[in-house]
Amino acid sequence: MARYTHTMPEIHVSPDEMDVSFEGGDNLLELMVEQGLPIAHLCGGRARCTTCRVWIYEGLSNTSERTMNEAAMAERLELPDQVRLACQTTLNGSIGLRRLVLDKTDEQLDSQLGKSGPSGPVGREVNVAVLFTDIAGYTEMSEALPPYDIVHLLNRFFHRAGEAIETNAGAVDNYMGDAVLALFGLHGEEDPALCAVRSGFGVLDAAKELSYYTERAYRMPFRVRVGIDFGSVLYGTMGATTSSRETVIGDTVNVASRLEAANKTTGTEMLVSQSVYDLTKDSFTFGERHDLALKGKQGHVTAHEVVR
Repeated sequence: MARYTHTMPEIHVSPDEMDVSFEGGDNLLELMVEQGLPIAHLCGGRARCTTCRVWIYEGLSNTSERTMNEAAMAERLELPDQVRLACQTTLNGSIGLRRLVLDKTDEQLDSQLGKSGPSGPVGREVNVAVLFTDIAGYTEMSEALPPYDIVHLLNRFFHRAGEAIETNAGAVDNYMGDAVLALFGLHGEEDPALCAVRSGFGVLDAAKELSYYTERAYRMPFRVRVGIDFGSVLYGTMGATTSSRETVIGDTVNVASRLEAANKTTGTEMLVSQSVYDLTKDSFTFGERHDLALKGKQGHVTAHEVVR
């Protein structure tokens, strides 16, 4: 026997053990937010994540059919019928649900959702060119030279690489040991792929200039590798609430990093993805095409060498 006897339909929310009445035809996520019920929704209710998922343990027939976006996400993660994305679910009658993503840590993060920052309350998706560069032979160099000398060399390289990136309307997103991650087009700048490749040449030039110094001072060359991809990333606030920062994540970042590493096996200095090639093929001279099996990617990824 159903537990609902009220005239107005209602939601029973577990584990909070709360009842909320509503008119009917309401969006589940919007209703829960309006009622002050804690529920994570990091993508802002666009079916781009599953943080608002709930388990409908009673009254599943009183929910709307899955939208196309929700169905795609459910198929991708093999979600059972009872697990629904609140942002994509409309209610036609009473239901009982259990929140699946919200413990004490999530509650603390959820309280940050209303705080705005450079990327908005949570983050935004944007198409950018991602440049990833790393120093070739860095491990051997760091083992051979004193730590202060390594810091000196890194700072000289980062300074010159940063100039090349900023001159071409890019921005350094992060320094990771001896690696640099840079973004182009984050704020709508024109021709991000073109600017990224130009910056790639600037970074290579900076390394060659520094190599004149390291060869004389340490009898070691200074070489770098560059990988560039263009595509969608999520730009938002990441990290603990006390030390969070704006940064990007997404497959485009991963591909740029993998292309940089692939230079080692292809014997090249700069590799770009097919999407970058398509956007810049009339502006640069390209060398050999490579069909690569990149770590973490299914099938082969097409990469192109960029030459002077």
